[in-house]
Amino acid sequence: MNLNFKNINYTSIFLFIIFLFFIFINYFIKSNLVYAGQVYSEIKKTDSSEQLFDSSETKIEFLRSKIDDLSRKRNSILKEINRIEETLSFHLKIRSKKNPNASERNSSFLKFQISFLKEKKSSLKKKLYEINLEQIDLEIQLRKNIYSLKK
Repeated sequence: MNLNFKNINYTSIFLFIIFLFFIFINYFIKSNLVYAGQVYSEIKKTDSSEQLFDSSETKIEFLRSKIDDLSRKRNSILKEINRIEETLSFHLKIRSKKNPNASERNSSFLKFQISFLKEKKSSLKKKLYEINLEQIDLEIQLRKNIYSLKK
């Protein structure tokens, strides 16, 4: 059996050696990145820490961070809805004045802006409703996890 090693590319050998080096590092260094809330933190694995590592506590923290994110989204959507309502009321006041010197083009543009703002407001309200439902669901899951942790 005659093996021809002349056809093997040196870069493939080099990449294979790097691959083995990364496997070697990962096997002997027992540290991993763990998602904790909104940041990644590094923990060192030992036999005792793996036994003490409680997944239910991490689930609780994860659920709390999700609930906080949803409440921030809800607040930003509420601010956006308030801004749209102010703009909409301003446009409706302009429309109610009915300036006789206003051109047809300006009035049609104003109608378009009013309809666009109404559609945007309704879509934001739908999104707000979905966020509220998701937040309620996460709060129920959080209560279940806390209750199971207490038992």
